[in-house]
Amino acid sequence: MDKRGDQSCEKVVESTRHEAVEQLKLVRYYYRQAEWLLERFPDGECRDVPGLVKLVGREEIQANNWSLTPGRYVGVAPEEQDEDFDFEEALREIHVELEGLNDEANDLAVKIRYNFEGLGL
Repeated sequence: MDKRGDQSCEKVVESTRHEAVEQLKLVRYYYRQAEWLLERFPDGECRDVPGLVKLVGREEIQANNWSLTPGRYVGVAPEEQDEDFDFEEALREIHVELEGLNDEANDLAVKIRYNFEGLGL
């Protein structure tokens, strides 16, 4: 075989290997999903799972003013509002931190440029 034939065969083998790897990734993904489902529903039947699913009847939905918000039933509490939270102060703190990180990034960029110049690059 000539060199071009070898390269062509290598490309076919690499392409086939890549496709096999992608298929194995899919198999692994679906296997993990099946494990996840079996972990939560071991008998293969829908049941209450806190934070995920809850079976409710019309009476309970009516008692909740016909609300279909899942968090109301699965046990996820609504986020509490902190009346003392100062959004503007938090934003200022984040901005100060960002300025410090930007200054540090600039210093590092200067050091890197200096090191490259020292290497003759």
